[in-house]
Amino acid sequence: MKQRKMSRNSRLAVVAIAVCTMMTFPMMMIPVGLRESTPAGVLVARAYADAYPYDDQVEDALVEDWAITAPLNNSDDSVDPTETDPTTSDPTSAEQGETPTPNPEADPYDEPEEPLEEPPVQTVDPETGMKLIEVGEGTTAVGESYFDDSAQKEKKYENIMTAQIVQTYDSSNLPIEMLDVEAFIPTDEDFYIKTTNTILKEEPNMDSVTVAQIARSTKVTRIAKGDTWSLIRTEDGVKGYVLTKSLSVEMVFNEIDRTVWVDASGLKLRSEPNTYCTVIKELKRWTRLHCSGVANDQWYKVTLDDGTEGYVYVSYTTRKAPPTPTPKPTPKPKNSSGGGSSKGGKSKSGGGNDNPPPKITGVNGESIVNIAKSMLGVDYVWCGESKSGVDCSGLVVYCYRQVGISVPHQSNSIKTRGAGVSRSDIRLGDVIVYDLKGSDGVADHVAIYAGGGSVIHASSSKDAVVYGNMDMGTILTIRRFIG
Repeated sequence: MKQRKMSRNSRLAVVAIAVCTMMTFPMMMIPVGLRESTPAGVLVARAYADAYPYDDQVEDALVEDWAITAPLNNSDDSVDPTETDPTTSDPTSAEQGETPTPNPEADPYDEPEEPLEEPPVQTVDPETGMKLIEVGEGTTAVGESYFDDSAQKEKKYENIMTAQIVQTYDSSNLPIEMLDVEAFIPTDEDFYIKTTNTILKEEPNMDSVTVAQIARSTKVTRIAKGDTWSLIRTEDGVKGYVLTKSLSVEMVFNEIDRTVWVDASGLKLRSEPNTYCTVIKELKRWTRLHCSGVANDQWYKVTLDDGTEGYVYVSYTTRKAPPTPTPKPTPKPKNSSGGGSSKGGKSKSGGGNDNPPPKITGVNGESIVNIAKSMLGVDYVWCGESKSGVDCSGLVVYCYRQVGISVPHQSNSIKTRGAGVSRSDIRLGDVIVYDLKGSDGVADHVAIYAGGGSVIHASSSKDAVVYGNMDMGTILTIRRFIG
């Protein structure tokens, strides 16, 4: 019995020692805070702030104006409660219960001004210098901001991995791509090069190998996009990397000062450089165009002689001026007999001829030559294509029209029509296309082959349709219109 009592007393003693230790330990720590010159109330307030933080900017309506603009007050001076704002009504009349006299100039609908409350005394943390706000009656105060500039921020980002991204540059001071090429975003978009002599690189880095050089306004396809570089493909299928800032979604025009002529009938002048925009007008062949820009060697930006502006397709224009007609010389006086004269295969009588009608044997070369013989002696007339007068291509048009075949009335157009044949395979009625200047490769004369190395043609120098030598000029091509 005695042993059980002693065992019970021992357990009670242990419990008592533990309780006393738990109660006395916090009290022993208070002097530590005091030795650091920090008031115990401030330490408790800090602990309260950590336990119950709040954001004083959440409810702006609860924060008075003075709490935002109040100056730092480090003194213990108190404000005299009897002191009034000089902008309010007379305090004497208010104390005596008199009704303030209204201002006759005041707007009766203006809201009355509320009297300004006096700001409370500000307490400052002696250790940090931060303003404190009251959390209750007495001297207990906590920091106006619960973010400590050092410890709190370090605590906020503790155990969080952070990284700093830095753009690097190559030896040319151009950005180096930060993404791995495997991370590029696949695309399929058309762009135009907007910088001069853009360099296509093997890798997204200017220090890498140069694949090619691309001219300004060239159309390319972007197939992948990085951060500062893009992977593109040219129309020739060449792939490489260029700086993204060198690409443009809009078509890029290079400035030029050039005169061209329309080389097709009914060429459309458009409002934009595409085929689905508004057509301003249709242009006739040989209309003169003044070009101020060209894009991708595909579109011209042009101005007509009447000031109309628009865009035309490059392929339907030519930089070669239309042939200038040779002035017709003064006709020789006729002889008194009134008859015609014949010289060099040429016979004239009143501007026409007295040759017999041609013999038509069918749609063949022989018929073409017979028709051409019937035109010998007819006057040379620029753009003419009848017995009243013809030019070189007009003679070809007239002869072939008589057998039901249409041929364009222009030497340069005849050059590409029909079927080309070799000199060794030439036949009667074939059309020989010449470059009489022999240097620029432009077709400026045509003639009909009449056999035996001779041709029939409308000569501007002889002012009539005459026989000529097949080799009177540089032959560009021989065209056949009858199979």
